[in-house]
Amino acid sequence: MVNWSFVALLALLGVATAVVAPGFPIQETANANLTLTFGTNNVSPAGELIPRPDTASPPNITTPVWTSAGKAVVMMVDMDVPRNGTRVQLLHWLVSNVTLSSSSNDNTTLSIPSPGEASYRQPSPPVGDTPHAYTILLFAQPANFSVPSQFADVLQSRVFFDTSAFVAAAGLLEPVAANYFRVQNLTGTPTQSFPPPRSPSATPGNGSSSTPVASPGGAAGLGLGDRMGWAVVGTAVLAGVMAVAL
Repeated sequence: MVNWSFVALLALLGVATAVVAPGFPIQETANANLTLTFGTNNVSPAGELIPRPDTASPPNITTPVWTSAGKAVVMMVDMDVPRNGTRVQLLHWLVSNVTLSSSSNDNTTLSIPSPGEASYRQPSPPVGDTPHAYTILLFAQPANFSVPSQFADVLQSRVFFDTSAFVAAAGLLEPVAANYFRVQNLTGTPTQSFPPPRSPSATPGNGSSSTPVASPGGAAGLGLGDRMGWAVVGTAVLAGVMAVAL
């Protein structure tokens, strides 16, 4: 006899899918998705491999969770840039003063000023490298928001960005919503070797000594990468239970 209460519990675990790339240093415990659309290509599910040509322009972003009359900050980060035998972060996009579009019929589309503090940079992983994960986050914008002075240089170079340190220094707190996609460049023959792919449970290097935001402990404090792992385990066990039941 199958314990259907146990099966239902496992099903709930399977629903907790990640909306940031596995190993991303910032938590998004609300588990709220940003809907990302490149032209006619909607990113679904989270982590979908998107053809690079589709990403030439910034995505259209919608979300039902941002209902505030206030402003927001959008950030996009590549987790997988190869540098000096390891993987580091690169800032692809940073824009403040984001609002809900007044022309949107459903009132869920974000109006994103251009160019912003760091204009959108198209994903361009090196030829032959493994797919890079690009996480886009939405933060509530604090009063008098500005880029902390210690990040002025990295806004120009973009590489060795430290997401955790930036969020803490800028007072951005936890993201309201997020999503991620992947891009791989297979347009030619690789001309270089690459470091091993980043471990899903590891935060990429950033060239600084700062550490990721720590989870407060307990199930409610799990980062999305961790929750995705439990979701996979739960789904796998559920599949096994269902197989036995059948």
